Amino acid sequence: MKNISIEKGLSKTWLFILIIVTIFLALFWTGTSGLDERVVTNRFFLFSLTALVAFLTPYILFPDNNLAVIQLGNFSAESIRNYFLKKILRLVWPVYLLIFLIFFGDLQTPFSFLFEKLILFTGSVFLLSGVILVAIVRYSKSGKSSQYWKESAKGERQKLFSEYLKYQQVDPSSLPSLINTIIVFSLGSISIVIGAVIQQSFTLYFELIFFLIIFIYGIYLLRKYSYSLDQNFYASDSFFREFFGDTAGGEMATSKREVDQLWWVPARLKMHVWQFLLQIDRKIPAGRAVAAGHAAVWFIAYQRPDPQFLTIIWVLFAIAHQLFTVMSIQQEVSPFWMLRWIDKNSIWTLSRFWMQLRWLVPLLLSMNVQYFLFGVPGFEEQSYILLIFILSALFTSIVGTVKLKQDFKT
Repeated sequence: MKNISIEKGLSKTWLFILIIVTIFLALFWTGTSGLDERVVTNRFFLFSLTALVAFLTPYILFPDNNLAVIQLGNFSAESIRNYFLKKILRLVWPVYLLIFLIFFGDLQTPFSFLFEKLILFTGSVFLLSGVILVAIVRYSKSGKSSQYWKESAKGERQKLFSEYLKYQQVDPSSLPSLINTIIVFSLGSISIVIGAVIQQSFTLYFELIFFLIIFIYGIYLLRKYSYSLDQNFYASDSFFREFFGDTAGGEMATSKREVDQLWWVPARLKMHVWQFLLQIDRKIPAGRAVAAGHAAVWFIAYQRPDPQFLTIIWVLFAIAHQLFTVMSIQQEVSPFWMLRWIDKNSIWTLSRFWMQLRWLVPLLLSMNVQYFLFGVPGFEEQSYILLIFILSALFTSIVGTVKLKQDFKT
């Protein structure tokens, strides 16, 4: 069973909308930039992407919603490998399109430096693909190590060590994932820096060769561990299913989050927003994900880029918050038949919108602290960023309700 298609893809309408939005973002971001500015922009973008790959890969792969189908079909290791690759590609192809448009979406000199742009784009694809492959391999075989740390004497000693020293206890089973996050991000970020040095010292062709080596290394790891990928998949899926259900993303979050804590939500919507937050927290620790995004933006600001570029980064980060709304419209999170039975569509739309307003205060505080230190973004830019955040939250909430309704009819 080599050709696996057990996940529903995007409809033609949504595919068209996603392509148009990606093109618009790219042209708005770098449409009038020169080649050197595009290279710098792409490097900063790759920094952010490697951070996301390092952090989000286990949440994308595990726990898998199609586990029962995979078990019943008795998928081979090769089939599971192909399934992983298709699952990741279904999510990251807009990123590859955006990188392509960063170089070729040139409104001023569209036919200049075409070969150089092709080399730079190909190198970026090699690097990002290599980092993704390394992340897939490391996280897919981390389940056994995590379970060992959770159940072995080493894990128990770590818990006792935490109690004796009175510092915040870290679940020993999370250590392999933490190490993988550090390794994957270090691989990507250090490779970007080395590639930049190689390009400055020699030529971009040598940078391409270096990124190709990273890609070949990722392929090598994937082929090396493919023979045992089925065993590793079941072990990792079982661990992450248990881990996401028992730690801060699951039952602990359920017990700690109370309806009365949603002070910014109108009383009519509190219960609905509370349900969405619980479902999202079971899949991904939203607070840590947003904090990592703020850290990435601050890292870029520390490099003192062009103020306009930094403002665009903040705009993209504000829009990226709406991925939580996208998560809330998945059928396994909010089946439309149940939502329609409980309340009206307009109420659910408003609930998703108010759910996103929780990020306004951290966004505003982070921008103002950055303005105090670096002078950007200014108050006018901040108002535009906040307006874009609010409008994008409202847009995704409306579109999400419409999509659920259409999926239910089909």
